[in-house]
Amino acid sequence: MEAVTITLDGVEVSGYSGMTILDLARDSGVDIPTLCHDPHLNPTGACRLCLVEDDSSGALLASCVVPIRPGMVINTRSPRVIERRKVIVQFMLASHPDSCLVCDKGNRCQLRKLASEMGIGLLDFQRLPQSAAIQDVNPFIERDLSRCILCAKCIRADQELVVEGAIDYMDRGFTAKPATLGDVPLEESACTFCGTCVAMCPTGALMEKERSYHGTTTTTVDSICPFCGCGCSISLEVKDNKVVRVKPGTKSQVNRGTLCVRGSYGYDFVHSNERLTSPLIKVDGSFQEASWEQALGHISGEFKRIKEDHGASSLAILGSSKCTNEENYLLQRLARAVLGTNNIDNGSRLYNPATRFGLGQSIGFPSTTNTIDKIEDSEVIMVIGANPTASAPAVSYAIKRAVNHRNARLLLIDPRETGLAPFANLWLRPEVGTDVVLLNELCRVIIDEKLFDEEFVTRRTDNFEELVRSLKDNTPEYAQSITGISSEDIQLAAQLLAGAQRASIVYGNGITQHINGTDNVTALANLAMLNGNVGQRGGGIFALQRENNGLGACDMGTLPDFLPGYQSLDDDQVRKGFEEHWGVDLPAEAGLTAIEMIERAATGGVKGMLIVGENPVSGFPNPSAVRDALTSLDFLVTTDLFLTETAELATVVLPAASFAEKEGTFTNFEGRVQQIHKAVEPVGDSMPDWEIILQLASAMGQSMPYSTLQQVMTEIEDLVPLYQYLADADLKIEGLGRADLESERLRARRLFKGLFPSGFGRFSPVEYNQPVGQTDNGYPFTLVSGSILYQFGSGTRSLKASRLRRFWSESWLEINEDDAEYSGYGDGDVVRVISPIGEVTTTVRVTNALPKGLLFMPVSFPESPVNKLYGVNLDPRAKAPSFKPCAVRLERINPDG
Repeated sequence: MEAVTITLDGVEVSGYSGMTILDLARDSGVDIPTLCHDPHLNPTGACRLCLVEDDSSGALLASCVVPIRPGMVINTRSPRVIERRKVIVQFMLASHPDSCLVCDKGNRCQLRKLASEMGIGLLDFQRLPQSAAIQDVNPFIERDLSRCILCAKCIRADQELVVEGAIDYMDRGFTAKPATLGDVPLEESACTFCGTCVAMCPTGALMEKERSYHGTTTTTVDSICPFCGCGCSISLEVKDNKVVRVKPGTKSQVNRGTLCVRGSYGYDFVHSNERLTSPLIKVDGSFQEASWEQALGHISGEFKRIKEDHGASSLAILGSSKCTNEENYLLQRLARAVLGTNNIDNGSRLYNPATRFGLGQSIGFPSTTNTIDKIEDSEVIMVIGANPTASAPAVSYAIKRAVNHRNARLLLIDPRETGLAPFANLWLRPEVGTDVVLLNELCRVIIDEKLFDEEFVTRRTDNFEELVRSLKDNTPEYAQSITGISSEDIQLAAQLLAGAQRASIVYGNGITQHINGTDNVTALANLAMLNGNVGQRGGGIFALQRENNGLGACDMGTLPDFLPGYQSLDDDQVRKGFEEHWGVDLPAEAGLTAIEMIERAATGGVKGMLIVGENPVSGFPNPSAVRDALTSLDFLVTTDLFLTETAELATVVLPAASFAEKEGTFTNFEGRVQQIHKAVEPVGDSMPDWEIILQLASAMGQSMPYSTLQQVMTEIEDLVPLYQYLADADLKIEGLGRADLESERLRARRLFKGLFPSGFGRFSPVEYNQPVGQTDNGYPFTLVSGSILYQFGSGTRSLKASRLRRFWSESWLEINEDDAEYSGYGDGDVVRVISPIGEVTTTVRVTNALPKGLLFMPVSFPESPVNKLYGVNLDPRAKAPSFKPCAVRLERINPDG
């Protein structure tokens, strides 16, 4: 960019073309007050407080919207500027209530702060009419528009960042105000309660409702959101050892000043009165509190006994996609080096392995190939089998920004209408489970019409001819008969995708949680490579992860067939390197996956288990069988925040610290490694999982040589190739953490770019097989399950967040309007949903978001656990269970009994 030099307050400073006066002033350390400006928003000059004087012309300029020009002479504190700023603040105060002493915004109010700095006290201006406070009944946001200064930050955050369109200006002049369409309450509008507007509001017009602390905090700790795989940056405000407020982090490239409702208001679980506070040991069927010494002694004794009597293979560990990288690394070392078994897996087995296998065999890279901000550089975005508005909101924001602000075109493939449907240029609604046929047909059209990137395919891939041969039998008529999508629409989709220089493919559990999930991912990789959309700016494959550290847990080796960094157990040299480092012989045979552990427990092959931060009774298919299997174990240990359905079956329960009570790192779905920081002390006698693991290893007589987390991460950097780039950063050690982990150099993730790791991408033909769980005799409906915005995962944490639970605490069943009318069901009717495996009771919600014959139920509600309806049908390669199509029937429940 061209350098531009101006004179600022008598000093020559240089910037670059395109910078505003305000940008350059802040870069130069010159403070210019603002109320409407935010670095994440487009500047509007609404408040005019950023006025500066151009000495050459005498003009007063709004510095946030005026670009710098060579030779400018700018004065930021001339008498005229100071006077005008004071008048502007006085006008704002004239329409502002005299309630500063009782306003909960307190010293966080930017208007109050500026008035104080300018020495403004009593006003000579006549008071202007004030809007009344608005009575919203939601538990998240409180509006008092008598305090609104019309800066439009809330409107711009809604329309520019979140792209929801829930609010805009209503009326003009003195009666103007930000409002919903029709001025209805927020809960009746399109608002998703992301909290971004509250975080940006400079006054008390928008406030967090039902807050636990009224006032200003002095301690703020940066961390990472503990929910979905986006890895949004958050700031925890702390008072008296309690997290009282959460705001978006200010520097993250992931969330750009935004959060979702879970990130903003879902932290209540940290201080739930249901938290475990001391170790529990079951005696005569009842839990009794115990000391850590007693609990760990009992665990080590039982694990030693089982190992001696039945061998190391009779022990198993289920790790957590919610624990930190360091904890998962220690956990797999505990399994392999202390217990002597590769029976180690983690909760991401339910959704992630299809990606690992499908992408691994195709492009040689097991996860997402680009960063979230590059989605906005795409010309075309294909979203298939994912509802990021619920499962990964930061991704949905990026997609909507790309479409609304940068003219990207959205190809949406989903049988269910999601929040992205209004943004789609083309929306295809295939029959459930037919993705392979659709993707193969897209590939065939692109090849037959010679739309593929011939240079990329020739130079950087192999096995193309085999892919072409495998598609010869595909015909438009066949694809239409299987998918239910017209051949014309499939052709349009293929042309749309292939016509883009930069295209992104975003997919989620709707692709991976099928019995042919690996084939689905492989077909997507074929499509991406055909178009040359792998390893370039503004394009790539984005594999969404459900949990905050689903990718990191796998990276760290909590897998039965891979050592840390996806290094194969079959590689003698790799295994020897770990053996030399750890000073033990390691088992060479692959261990059991999560589902196999449960099956082997049921048949007596597994006698003892340690389950860390997971709740398989609530999250795995066929929970009654899971419960029976865990009950049949000789010895079960769990570590968790709460006494979950799984923990209730354990002999020993250990209380774990939450994300806000410990240090460590998470790896988001991009592969970005980010630091979490300890904000409050662990509740009661609870302890971070990494400390629990180290103490358990010591109790087993095989201490691990770590006294700090830094030592653990140093070993990870030494032994895990994917994380060796971290060691290149110049890190400063500060206590248990690494103070510079937020630097851009370190946050520059392991990014797939350049040549494929194996030299070439490999096309892999895939065939369509009839999916299991489709409608059958006596089961006329196909049910799919999925995520919703206001709860998360199995609900273990989100249902303990008081505001989330109050807003949405019960499950429901979505049914198509025509199906509901034909069957005689209405909104609120109580029904029994019955599959060949089990049944649940829930309430009906009639919708036009589903095609006929398809039903939807959310996960997250133990009172109506949708997993009771699913049997164990595994992807043969990924060994992950199917959670999408399930054949069911409905029975009405008479409210009178």
